[in-house]
Amino acid sequence: MIELKNVSFSYSPGNPVLKGISARFNGGAFYGIFGPNGCGKSTLFKLMTGELVPDSGSISPRWNDPLERACRLAMVEQEIPGRIPLTVREVVALGCYPWVKRGKMSSDIEVILNELQLAPLAEKPYSHLSGGERQRTMLARAVAQNTPILLLDEPASSLDIGFKHEFYRFLRGFAHKGKCIVMISHDLFIAPHYLDEALLLKEGTIFAGGSPTEVISQENLHTVFQYHEPEYE
Repeated sequence: MIELKNVSFSYSPGNPVLKGISARFNGGAFYGIFGPNGCGKSTLFKLMTGELVPDSGSISPRWNDPLERACRLAMVEQEIPGRIPLTVREVVALGCYPWVKRGKMSSDIEVILNELQLAPLAEKPYSHLSGGERQRTMLARAVAQNTPILLLDEPASSLDIGFKHEFYRFLRGFAHKGKCIVMISHDLFIAPHYLDEALLLKEGTIFAGGSPTEVISQENLHTVFQYHEPEYE
């Protein structure tokens, strides 16, 4: 579970990026956060991961040290590494490292490789992968971390439309096993079909929150994105 209470943040005095954000993300559900460029989505992501500290308000949970956080929270960032001198299997196995440090093994790597259709690529150098394959590998690494919380920033941006459906279906099923999964996304037309709840940000505040159908409505898209459904003759 992640809870934000009246969180505000600015990078410079007098220019707030987020204002009075309150939200609760529970285990067992798949959440999506949407909004136009510059509305504060990535800043909110960094606040939830602990990379940034709010100017006011509170975020829980907080962690005593990096190892505790790594055993509780995994993340997939928007900018994924392009070159890692390891195979796909070795990159995925990196997710187990926090638990190895504690003398435990967190996950069955072979199961995860199969679930994300990476088994045929297991021995391939990570640096030889396509953008979509790298994203899937980074998700597999995060899944191998076996944390109760998983945060993702634009995790499907390099995936083709066919695998996007498989990707979101996997995340929804993973969440329904008890995980708290929160995703920042621009994918307004596919992702909402797989979400349990959605948040829509506008100018650093929560414009709407609730069921994806209600939040990602034509009226809300028009107000927040100035989007109109195209007309075809």
